[in-house]
This record gives sequence, structure tokens and C-alpha cells, in this order.
Amino acid sequence: MVKVQKGFTLIELMIVIAIIGILAAVAVPQYSQYTKRAKYSEIKMAVSPIKSGVEGCYQRNAGNVLCNGTDPAGVQSGVTSKMLLRAASAKLVGTVELANDSGVPMITVIPDATQGPIEGFAVADTYIVKGEIATIVNEPTIVDWIEQPTGGCAEGYC
Repeated sequence: MVKVQKGFTLIELMIVIAIIGILAAVAVPQYSQYTKRAKYSEIKMAVSPIKSGVEGCYQRNAGNVLCNGTDPAGVQSGVTSKMLLRAASAKLVGTVELANDSGVPMITVIPDATQGPIEGFAVADTYIVKGEIATIVNEPTIVDWIEQPTGGCAEGYC
């Protein structure tokens, strides 16, 4: 009578465990980076209403440099302090700032460092975008926003 063997050998089980270990060693760091990039999108999205406000101000006021700052006097539809506070109300966002950088609008988003290392980002992961200004029909206008290669973008979150 022939005895039929059922099951796996020890070497087959060890090979499967080794393959799973290799896959896990590759997948876990990639997953960690992926989740950081996904969470950083909340920080990047905080600038959207501010960019729209600055662009609208440029269109309504013939590219007035006063549009590059907060609460500009003498221009229509500028970015207000309340807009900056509203943009900074997201969980991972600490502050949102609008500044005039040599005649170019610059928006800086500083992450909320109190969220902890697992949930949040460090202050060094700041997100900065600058407007690219071009003259169209004799009026300066913002044609693009350029992410600066510092902070979170330097970490690969952008």
C-alpha cells in the first residue's frame, strides 16, 4: 500500500515566508512615503483659495503689486486676513501667509507641528509657492504658480 503524502515541506514554507518578508521590506517604506504624500496634499490644498484671490485681484486691478499682500488698501478683491485664517483651518495646516517677494506673490504654508510625528509634519516641511508673472495685453498677470524646491517638496511630498 502506497502512502500519499499531504501538505508542504519545511523548505517550501520557508521559501514562502522569505518571499513575504522581502515584499514587506519593500512595501512598508513605500507605503509610508505614499501616506505622507497623501497627507501633504492637505497642506498643498490650503493655498488654492489664496492663489485664486491673488489671481482675481491681479485681473481686477491691472496687476497691482498691492495684490501680493494681505488686506491691501485701495484695490478690489484682495486677499484678507480672514481668508488666510480659513485656509489655515485644516487639521495639518498651522498657518498660511501671503507675502510680496520682490514684486512676486509668495504663499507660505507652515504645517501644524503639534499633530505629532506620525500624523503631522515638522515646521521644516513648509510649502512655498511663488506666482510667475507675465505681461499680457500690456498688463501684468499671474500665468503660473511654481512650487519651491524646499521643505516638504525637497522631501518628495509634492
